Amino acid sequence: MTEGEKIRVMIVDDIVDTRDQLEKLLFFEKDIEVVAKAGNGREAVALAKQHHPDVVLMDINMPDMDGIAATEAILSQDPSVQVIIMSVQGETDYLRRAMLAGAREFLTKPISADDLYKSIRHVHRRAATRPRPVAGGAGPGMVMAGESVPEGQIIAVFSPKGGAGTSSVAANLAVAIRQLTNKKVALVDANSTFGDQSVILNLRSDKTIVELAQRVEELDRDLLNDVLATHTSQIKVLLAPLDPQRGELVTSDHLRAILEGMKQEFDFIVVDTPASFQDRSLAVLDMATRIVTLMTLEMHCIRNIKLFLEVAELLEYPREKVMLVLNKASNRTNIRAEEVEKNIQRKIQLQICDAGQDMTFAINQGVPLIIGKPTHQAARDIGILAREVTLATKATAAGAAPAAAEASASKGGGLFNRLIKR
Repeated sequence: MTEGEKIRVMIVDDIVDTRDQLEKLLFFEKDIEVVAKAGNGREAVALAKQHHPDVVLMDINMPDMDGIAATEAILSQDPSVQVIIMSVQGETDYLRRAMLAGAREFLTKPISADDLYKSIRHVHRRAATRPRPVAGGAGPGMVMAGESVPEGQIIAVFSPKGGAGTSSVAANLAVAIRQLTNKKVALVDANSTFGDQSVILNLRSDKTIVELAQRVEELDRDLLNDVLATHTSQIKVLLAPLDPQRGELVTSDHLRAILEGMKQEFDFIVVDTPASFQDRSLAVLDMATRIVTLMTLEMHCIRNIKLFLEVAELLEYPREKVMLVLNKASNRTNIRAEEVEKNIQRKIQLQICDAGQDMTFAINQGVPLIIGKPTHQAARDIGILAREVTLATKATAAGAAPAAAEASASKGGGLFNRLIKR
């Protein structure tokens, strides 16, 4: 936007007082100008064609033509318009419908002045700075013409059994890789419904993985920088939403597109992966160049590990792609690691000692163990894991590519369908 140019806004709401109130809130903003007001969707479509607004504030529930239908109609005649949906309802279905219609933001009434200003400027800035994608490029808007960007490596931290410590290890591993390599490292909380990284890293942000899912078609460097939180260790973190209902909006296709985009911007992407074989987990595992597979010396976890290794073989993951790591290693159980290796016919490549109360204290403090107690044996073990992973990822990358390509082609058909196709 050039100096002196204003953001042209149209307000659409069937309640006169709401339209007037929003106009009053925007009146004293020097870079914003209300160019039209409409009382229903049909009027909004006509006025948008006449006044060419940059941003439309659109109520979702209106007579004659609702905000969803009006949004679709406006964008069909001018795709450059940025629509912000407004609603007194904050339910998942409303948000999903707004996303599908092409809205860029979703605001729940009553709307604060700060949220209103921030949303208008944000969507307008995003429209003005979004680069054009290169035909045949790796992802939408990620690579500019003439620009060569090396792809980063995806490291999935996974366990087929909950409680194995994947979230804590993923957070500490991301920090350790940053400390070791001084390269660009991102951490993705792919537990989009019940993620823990905000607690483990003591991070708070209104922007989460849901915001990227909403704008996956315009994913680029600026959007990533806007959404990802920055930790004191200088890793970038893509957080899960606090509301599990919003997290359900993130699909396996969203995850694939997000990770593909992040590969263009980061050297290493560590993914805290859900403990399941659902589509979202499989999307991450398929794309990963290395799967750090955590196990503990408990019979139910050992059983699940054995099952996962069988599934990984059926999915034709290269053997070196799966790195088996014993977490919470101690002598307090009656099960020996050597016996487990014989049973599952797989070598445990690394062990992370049982940090017990120290790890719990680190989580409660919001300071990763590798920062708070770098000389702790568990922190040292994770440092060794970071070194092994960074050395091994490039060798694994070639083998991971076919799996990722197949995952994209399968469109998230589920584990059962994937296996019977083979």
